[in-house]
Amino acid sequence: MTGKKRIFIICISILIILGLILGICLYTNKCKAQKKTIHIGFYNVDENLSEILAKKVTELCQANEQNVSFINITSGKDFISNDKKNKPDLIFASDGYAVRKALEASQKNAGLSSEILTAMFSSMQESVKYEDGKIKAVPLIFDNLEINIEKAEFNMSGMKAINTWEDIERFCAIQKTKYDYPMSFAGTEPVFLLDLMGALGEALEKDGAYERAAQILKDAEDKEEVDEKALANKLFIDPDAPLAYSFYFLKQFYKNKYLTPVFKDLRNKDINSYLEQRVTNIIFTTLSTHRSFNVKAISRYSSIYIPSKKRPEQRHFTATTVFAVPMTDSPAAKQLAVDLLSTETQSSLSQLSGLAPVLANCPTPDKQADDARFWIAATSTPLAGLGHEADFTPDQLEALRKEICKLIF
Repeated sequence: MTGKKRIFIICISILIILGLILGICLYTNKCKAQKKTIHIGFYNVDENLSEILAKKVTELCQANEQNVSFINITSGKDFISNDKKNKPDLIFASDGYAVRKALEASQKNAGLSSEILTAMFSSMQESVKYEDGKIKAVPLIFDNLEINIEKAEFNMSGMKAINTWEDIERFCAIQKTKYDYPMSFAGTEPVFLLDLMGALGEALEKDGAYERAAQILKDAEDKEEVDEKALANKLFIDPDAPLAYSFYFLKQFYKNKYLTPVFKDLRNKDINSYLEQRVTNIIFTTLSTHRSFNVKAISRYSSIYIPSKKRPEQRHFTATTVFAVPMTDSPAAKQLAVDLLSTETQSSLSQLSGLAPVLANCPTPDKQADDARFWIAATSTPLAGLGHEADFTPDQLEALRKEICKLIF
């Protein structure tokens, strides 16, 4: 062997060894990066659902040998921090202002692959948030605003079906002969009250009414001081109020003594008592609250959606959706989002929460969750709910609730 060949072989051997060393280093760094703690934030998500999501995320991360930490975000300022160490990699946020503020704070390179959407039904795919061609927020699970009708009373009413507002009024008139006030809802819940008014607006008002009402609220949130009385008038009473007819419609239920006059003092636990005592036969509530009621009592009721004369493809039901919003370009966080949208995990989330999954063919726990999915799948992109559109303090929301109740009375 000549000297040149010997030198060539030695050089090749050195390069191979250096390549192996480099490969080992890169692999080691990749493993370390994969094991880096994923920081998860919850923003305006129901406490019960937050616990369920945290449990599922922990299970998924443990299966991937991934560390995870959780933080509860109470303000948009919590995740705009420049402290990269504690900046969330992924945020679970309710649609509306929470998703909007999360998107404003997310890194430009954060995003998810379009392959994540393949198993979703179309109206959920349409709700995905995009920016510069990137998926910036993806729906995970959703609630639904519903009307519950007492089945035995309906069967004895002689009515064939309850599909329209005229049917609901007729049912109330029949029930009025047996009960003082057959209709009720938890009027002490300001977010729900606004959601209900927005849902009525979507059903009864001209196109764009909900969006105009939402914009009025968003404009008010930016002000240092909120005039809740003026805000209520702007929404419901002023000549150009977007929800004037919806407000009048609800007020007529009160005027006709179908709606209990103490609705403004009722909490969800009071509604639960009403159900147990059989003193209310029609209630406005949400699927998530439905799950909190006494099982035996609520099983006597059948759920329907908010009626309207609009065609299904024109409808936008109020179904508050929780989104996953990637805040950084973390590969582990992206994989977590993919795992959360698997059939197995979606089924588990639906079973544990009682809410509806975003996948088209995912098993659901019962008829209520399946109906909610069917209704949303048969209509257009769901609404966040008017109470979720603007970021107000609890005191501001309570003041606005009181002003709305004063107008009804």
